[in-house]
Amino acid sequence: MTTPAAEPIDDDAAPVTRISSLWLLLASLVLLQFGYPVTEAGPSWTVVYLLVYGGVIGYVVLTARADARRYWPLVALAAVAIVGGTWFGLQQDSGAAQVAMLAGIGMLQLALLIVLAAALVKPPAHAHVAHLLLVAVCAYLLLGGVFGVAASLVELQSPGSFIDPTVASGTVPWQSLFYASYVTLATLGFGDVVPAASWARSLMSLEAVVGTLFVAVVIARLVGVAGRVKEDRTT
Repeated sequence: MTTPAAEPIDDDAAPVTRISSLWLLLASLVLLQFGYPVTEAGPSWTVVYLLVYGGVIGYVVLTARADARRYWPLVALAAVAIVGGTWFGLQQDSGAAQVAMLAGIGMLQLALLIVLAAALVKPPAHAHVAHLLLVAVCAYLLLGGVFGVAASLVELQSPGSFIDPTVASGTVPWQSLFYASYVTLATLGFGDVVPAASWARSLMSLEAVVGTLFVAVVIARLVGVAGRVKEDRTT
């Protein structure tokens, strides 16, 4: 008696169907996007914070294992992020190292955002609603991170682009701009960290619009997938 062959995993569904890797990504993103205040406790805690990116790298590796040819850009950007993060961890007072760290993690988060957004726009045939919900939350957190990096790079390139009442002089730190990014994304409008320069204002306005549209599109897609699953069960 022969046993049926296991159904092969759809490579297009790799970012969605592995529930354990999605939970790993979500946990890492929550710690990274909201745990940045630990970096203010000293250089050692900054290194600990950077090490949490290992969870994001782990998700990239697990995803790329399904089809290395399709997802090799994620692996390449993960390597760039590792180099930038290591440099910054060793030379935290270096402006160039900070730019390298921000650029590396920004490009990696943007690439992951594109991969996850594609899975939301065109879900795999057998995708579960719970999986897509995890994908949506991860993508939302990545969206705030991408804009946080962009705001930080704008401030480093042109100091004074943002105003933070807690910063007496010099550039506004990236930690404050990550906070400002999520405040803008959620349209809270606290008004403590504000854009002052034209490009900074344009960037924050774009984030507010994209964040609102993202929530609307995700809700529509999840409702559509849930309806499709219900129809499949009744037929």
